[in-house]
Amino acid sequence: MDETNAVYTIEREKPPFKRVGWTFFAILSITTLLQIIGAAVAYAFAPNITHAPWFVWALSFAPLYLIAIPLGYIIIRPLPKLKVPQQSIGFKKFLAYLAMSYAIMYVGNIIGTMLNGGIAQLRGQELINPLEQLLTGSNIYFELVFVGLLAPVFEELVFRKLLLDRIRAYGEGTAILVSGLCFGLFHGNLFQFFYAFGLGALFAYIYLRTGRVRYTIILHAIINSFSVLLSVLMGSIDLEALQNFSGEDPNELINALQGNLAQYAVFGLCMLAIMTLFVWGIVLLITKRKSAVLFTAPNELPKKGRFKTVFVSWGMALFMLLSLGLMTYSALA
Repeated sequence: MDETNAVYTIEREKPPFKRVGWTFFAILSITTLLQIIGAAVAYAFAPNITHAPWFVWALSFAPLYLIAIPLGYIIIRPLPKLKVPQQSIGFKKFLAYLAMSYAIMYVGNIIGTMLNGGIAQLRGQELINPLEQLLTGSNIYFELVFVGLLAPVFEELVFRKLLLDRIRAYGEGTAILVSGLCFGLFHGNLFQFFYAFGLGALFAYIYLRTGRVRYTIILHAIINSFSVLLSVLMGSIDLEALQNFSGEDPNELINALQGNLAQYAVFGLCMLAIMTLFVWGIVLLITKRKSAVLFTAPNELPKKGRFKTVFVSWGMALFMLLSLGLMTYSALA
């Protein structure tokens, strides 16, 4: 018997999900607490730096990357691993996964936007997307480094590599669900929950089929970096002028485009690329759904009692409650 499988046989009666819950609760709670403390200290002793882009980015990511994730790694590290067999994928399949990623992301984004729109109507106040707020008017270099590079690397290592290697032995379907759900909940707001959940599940599947976290890191980095560049591009053109174009006077359109023709052309090409990927991704998700393969794991959890085994523990409960609390706060604050 393989040594790794033997370890899992010994630990069969002790699934790892309690420790997984404590891991993510520790990461999220420590990050949130340090961000609150950091903001309070800055407002008390140096309020002038609180609006500086470098401080906003440092406060958003330094507690997570430098303290919370290393502590989370210490918690989850003792769990035995069942490593995923490695397999390469070609460029065409990589593009197909990219298209499916965009399809899932935009469907999830639509759901999140509609739900937040309903909450906004009930409250009579528009809700603010935390990611858009962070990106608006910020330094593009900070955005590309933190959102386009560091976030994909750290998030994929944590939510795919570290997590899936330790829970795959209890069922690939269960592992995909846990990875996607934890990834969505970790974002802490309704705007990002649905598409983060969907992307997390897809990335989990890709990792389980390839065993190479670099594929999901690259996909994640492409999506995040393109979103950053698109946000910057949208800030450089006057979309309101185009929306107000009546069609009766062509000069209105000429005046709106004048001076920013290159930006409008690039923006149009970007939107065309996104729509192409979106449609292709939807087609692939529908036509290829039956070709998705989930292999039987050595310690596959039986359907009866699976939910309780995975989700009913203090660690998981506290992580979910904290995540839902942050979502509620972001929606009502």
